[in-house]
Amino acid sequence: MRFRKDKQFYKFSLYGFFKNLKFYDPFLLLFFVESGISYSEIGVLYAFRELVINLLEIISGVIADVLGRKKAMVSAFSCYLLSFILFYLLSGFWGFMLAFLFYGVGDSFRTGTHKAMIHAYLVRKDWQSEKTRYYGMTRSWSQKGSAVSSLISACLVFYTGDYSLMFLMTTIPYLFDLLLLSSYPSYLNGDTSGSVKTVFKDFREHVIRLFKAIINKAALKAIVLTSGFTGYYKAIRDYIQIIITTLAGLHILSDSFTIEQNTAIYIGVIYFIIYLITSNASRNAYRVENFFKQATNGLGVLQISGYAFGIVAGLLFMMNYAIPALLLFSMILIIQNLRRPLAVKYITTQFDVKIMASVMSVESQSETLFASVLAFILGVVVDVAGLGWGITSLSVLLLVMSIAFRRIKV
Repeated sequence: MRFRKDKQFYKFSLYGFFKNLKFYDPFLLLFFVESGISYSEIGVLYAFRELVINLLEIISGVIADVLGRKKAMVSAFSCYLLSFILFYLLSGFWGFMLAFLFYGVGDSFRTGTHKAMIHAYLVRKDWQSEKTRYYGMTRSWSQKGSAVSSLISACLVFYTGDYSLMFLMTTIPYLFDLLLLSSYPSYLNGDTSGSVKTVFKDFREHVIRLFKAIINKAALKAIVLTSGFTGYYKAIRDYIQIIITTLAGLHILSDSFTIEQNTAIYIGVIYFIIYLITSNASRNAYRVENFFKQATNGLGVLQISGYAFGIVAGLLFMMNYAIPALLLFSMILIIQNLRRPLAVKYITTQFDVKIMASVMSVESQSETLFASVLAFILGVVVDVAGLGWGITSLSVLLLVMSIAFRRIKV
């Protein structure tokens, strides 16, 4: 049964669009570097953010399933807003650490929860067979939001030269998302107890059901398969800004532009193009699913391909081939958006819908565990040996581990 693009479809799509209007995102790493933060410290900050998410991921998913997913999402966006304000007001390593603390709390309540709401909606409409296509199309709007965001943020940086202002501007679309979430139908809250007296009892029973679900070896392998590459993607994605900055330094657009203005144009245009491509990739992920027939085969091939692109991109950057390195690095972002809709459908077929927010949070926790470790390692290696060596060595390590993991029988 094919799904219809009803009102809720457009709400899900607009949610993703506004969520990805993160105007600071294309300049985040440059913002840290300009603030005097070393790559090792950046690695620690990224690892800390992922660690906060990791510590709260499962508990936040359980809270979402027990107390209500809409409440969890509102809490998430409230924490995001506080984080953006702190990034704007504070400076230095410890100030950014505090801001990342609230960002991590927000991410822990958001990740998995909204996907669980989409899944619940598809179950209610009996559109489960269209899960990859549905999620891919709504996710494509997130990528369109990132594309639009990159152009707006580039214009703002070009005229103001102020990276920190991007955090303050991001509060506007996030306030829109808060209003949008409040309009979601109440049944997407999940099967909540509705009584404070029974919360702890429901919470305990929920954790037991979740634990029984994830101790299955096949299910655990499914979680690792879907989350490993996402952790890698999260750890390295912002380093594309260094490649773009290098490219901008090699090819000056106009002598009348400052270095920051020249870089802003490059980042805005390149990010815009990349996100338009990733939007199309998400929209057409179901075609990849149809081609491979089995989700595990598609996920595995894309994962290995992504690591291979990372290896070659790092080598090319070491040899000062900035443009080819940028093209291959961009393939990692594209592959992530081809994989993600497949991964969501695959992981949601392994567990009971009643604990889906918790399950998706377990999967997200696995992602953040990978991301926190990899971000720290990458930051240290980049500080010591440079970006090219960092990307190459990390990609080689994960490629070897991925091939070995696929040989494990369950």
